[in-house]
Amino acid sequence: MPTLAQGQPDDSVPEPHRHRQTAESFGVDPERYDRARPPYPQALVDRIIAASPGRQVLDVGAGTGIEARQFQAAGCTVLGVEPDARMAAFARLSRIEVEVSRFEDWQPAGRQFDAVIAGTAWHWVDPVAGAAKAAQALRPGGRLAPFHHVPQIPAELTAALAEALQRVAPDSPFNPGLLQGSALDAYQPLFAKIADGIRRTGRFSEPEQWRFAWERTYTREEWLDQLPTFGGLTQLPADKMAAVLDRAGTAIDKLGGRATMPYTSVVITSTRSRTT
Repeated sequence: MPTLAQGQPDDSVPEPHRHRQTAESFGVDPERYDRARPPYPQALVDRIIAASPGRQVLDVGAGTGIEARQFQAAGCTVLGVEPDARMAAFARLSRIEVEVSRFEDWQPAGRQFDAVIAGTAWHWVDPVAGAAKAAQALRPGGRLAPFHHVPQIPAELTAALAEALQRVAPDSPFNPGLLQGSALDAYQPLFAKIADGIRRTGRFSEPEQWRFAWERTYTREEWLDQLPTFGGLTQLPADKMAAVLDRAGTAIDKLGGRATMPYTSVVITSTRSRTT
């Protein structure tokens, strides 16, 4: 299985967790977020459960409950922690227990969990403070397992998004131009920073990387429905969002009205030390 390089952290790697306004903006349209964002591979869910000592799960950045519902369906008891009260309220509609807090500020209050997960949300958490908080919440031998979707967006669509954003929102933290090559390679500095944060606590085993490949074909309508849920686009004014959607729609039309996107869902995972 892939390992993650050790060494000095790269200070040039973007730090999304510092963009708190973006991190806490997804609740502007929770219904769309829940409808448009894809779930995670069942194999990913099953492997995390199998590698954990039990089925008490803490879901960091639970959002609308997408991954929490998957873990619940697999027999887990899930508690969510979510900074956006609007997202938390939506998740509770599907009977997920959620506490509203930034994870760095959240208190376990003596509770212990078998796994701490985060579905495409850990990049919004301080990598060192988050890992330290996870260590407090995990029982010895428990598993920390944040995971992210990595979509390989077709080059034509990536170029269209980059062009539109450069025109209407040049300061947006969402930069699709970074994904014009291998998306998996582009994400590796972020994953290395997550792994370094875990190491720096001194309370976990050496982080590993698990990968799960799959793909999804989007119709024009499905992709344009998902696009406004991306970080950095959630705060665009309506007129600028319309311009981005128009450019993206034109690009999809040129692809035949649909786009097939390979995904890799990547887990950065480690176990809580039994001795610290």
